[in-house]
Amino acid sequence: MSWTEQDWTNLRIVVVDDSKPVRSMMKLMLLSLGVGEVLLYENVAEAMNGIEDEKPDLVISDYYMVPETGLDLLKRIRESTEALTRELPFLMMSGYEKNDAALPGGISGYMPKPVTTDLVKQHILSACVNKQ
Repeated sequence: MSWTEQDWTNLRIVVVDDSKPVRSMMKLMLLSLGVGEVLLYENVAEAMNGIEDEKPDLVISDYYMVPETGLDLLKRIRESTEALTRELPFLMMSGYEKNDAALPGGISGYMPKPVTTDLVKQHILSACVNKQ
């Protein structure tokens, strides 16, 4: 592992959201937390290409996107032929309320929008750092 709980400068995070303002806000938020690299994608197809090429440490995806959703992305990641991709921590975010029973298996956490810096930090710690 090239990053620690105290030093996130080598942490690489993918953000997938069909809203450019949300992607921009998430990038600023993650950089303010000390994340070294934030990769932004507008849709599932772009994200899958980037994930396979860039080998990130974590994926944060919006739940509702068109034409494919965050659930579609999760499924494609979990069915990848690449072991590192299949095992990626995956955080889902949405502007719509979800209860834990409605969430699919395979996600590391759920964040309701609008997300806060503290919430994002807590979920990254839970999904990535504490898992190591």
